[in-house]
Amino acid sequence: MNLPNIWGPGSLFAFSGLEGENTYKNSLVGTLSADGIGVTFHTKTRRQLRFGLKNIRDIHYELVASDMIKAQLQEKITKVEKELVLAFYSQDTVVGITTPAAAPYIFADGDVQLEYQDDMTVISIDEEYTVLVKDQSNDCIKYAFSYSNQSKEDAIEKAKSALLVEVDGVVADKLSFFYQLPNFEVLDESIERAVYKCYSVMKTQVYTPEGIFKTRHTTPDRLPHKKVWLWDSVFHSIGNKFISKELAYDSIKAVLDMQKEDGFIPHMATPYDHSDITQPPIIAYGIFELYQFTDKKNILEETYDQLKKYLHWNMEKRDSNKNNLFEWLIENDDKCRCGESGMDNSPRFDDVTLMECIDFSCFMAKEANTMAKIAGVLGLEDDQQYWTELFNSIKEAVNKHLWDEEDHFYYDKIIADGQFKKVKAVSSFLPLFAGVCEPPHAEWLVKHLEDVNEFNTTFPIPSISLDDPTFGTDMWRGPVWINYNYMIIKGLKDYGYNKLADEILKKTIEIMTQWYLHDGVIYEFYDSTNTVSPCQLYRKGPAIEPYDFRIRYQSIRDYGWSCTLFPVMVMEYALMR
Repeated sequence: MNLPNIWGPGSLFAFSGLEGENTYKNSLVGTLSADGIGVTFHTKTRRQLRFGLKNIRDIHYELVASDMIKAQLQEKITKVEKELVLAFYSQDTVVGITTPAAAPYIFADGDVQLEYQDDMTVISIDEEYTVLVKDQSNDCIKYAFSYSNQSKEDAIEKAKSALLVEVDGVVADKLSFFYQLPNFEVLDESIERAVYKCYSVMKTQVYTPEGIFKTRHTTPDRLPHKKVWLWDSVFHSIGNKFISKELAYDSIKAVLDMQKEDGFIPHMATPYDHSDITQPPIIAYGIFELYQFTDKKNILEETYDQLKKYLHWNMEKRDSNKNNLFEWLIENDDKCRCGESGMDNSPRFDDVTLMECIDFSCFMAKEANTMAKIAGVLGLEDDQQYWTELFNSIKEAVNKHLWDEEDHFYYDKIIADGQFKKVKAVSSFLPLFAGVCEPPHAEWLVKHLEDVNEFNTTFPIPSISLDDPTFGTDMWRGPVWINYNYMIIKGLKDYGYNKLADEILKKTIEIMTQWYLHDGVIYEFYDSTNTVSPCQLYRKGPAIEPYDFRIRYQSIRDYGWSCTLFPVMVMEYALMR
């Protein structure tokens, strides 16, 4: 088994709700350092756990996972190798072993006072407390690092208790996670390592029940987002089913826990509050995909009424003229023009207020068609007919009103003047995924995808066409997003364009693997020309070095749906081969 072993600056380091209590309010989350072996923990005032390397000539990483680091340190003179282990033991405590040649120490940003008591160091600031305790025996140091937002005494007690833990047992438990996953040894070593890296990240996305969430729930990234997102959670479920069918179901049930009495589901929530906009409706699709994987009818029975209420809310609130074409709420914000669409800063939404949107309409069509299938399984004949008719009505409206015969392309349409918003965006390929694309239109879409001046980039599929005047490198204004690649690949296969689908699939896997090997992380989005690391791309502003999301978010490292969809695509690629 080729496990992940690339040290990636900015990589997430956190505990998992699969192993114990892990909450939004109390968990400790870190990122790997860029200038040495260490972790920056993102408390109110950041603290760092570092290892002071002395007379070390080489480092060999055996495992760099999202909750455990395991390395061999070679001494300069003796060339003897000594083990270093750093592992999360609980949501607020890290344990490990090391050598005096790499002794652990802690410090915090700014002018803070450290307390020293024998082999214990305490940092108290901003009503948060961190403690490092050490126990040296001969040439081995055992240590524990803990965090508390309750009291100094609580942090000390946690650290001292953790110091008694058998580190080998913690290591064995974390390794067992990988052994329970699907076997990827049919792939080359690099792809296999990238897959297990993704699973490692997926593991740490998981929170335990808290506040409004009655089940385990997942976040796109423990930092900087932390919260639960609607469509992200569905894409998480698609990959999580290979960790646990129950986890995959929890990922979506948590979204339904966010639902309000009138059917509204916010695009984002914490256990204690929520946003006031929604996000792409793709929940029924995720539920039915899980049903097909598990053959558990109760999944459909338990969620059907809530899915129905949410789709009816969209029909009531997001189709102002009741013509079966749907309108996102567009914000008057230069940085986030349309958070509801999930395509925050897409040029589709520049200088407009209300549009009939191709992506929203396609998502609703896909949901209607899926609800018809669910109703069929549940024996709800009247509902099945209702959803089928709705799907056909949306399909007819999309092809009648959002297809431009001049450009042979689907566009959004501005309601005020009835004109197309002629931005050639990746969203216009969703009619393939939704199954609403007429066969002649599908042929034209394929031509656009194959055109090197449009969407056939080195890393396809760019979020904006190369020949569109708005093309750039800023988030949804040019870079490649893995969830859209996944949906479009699915759509191409549904329409019989298997060769093109497999080419896009293969390139997606190879280039994501390339950047994992180079940077040690899985990114939120990627350069469509594949000339620079995703860390250098704009994200509502230029990238900043060193990486510091407190100043400005950049292409987020160890990002949710990139990690959950990558193994799914790899499994499809392995089957294809």
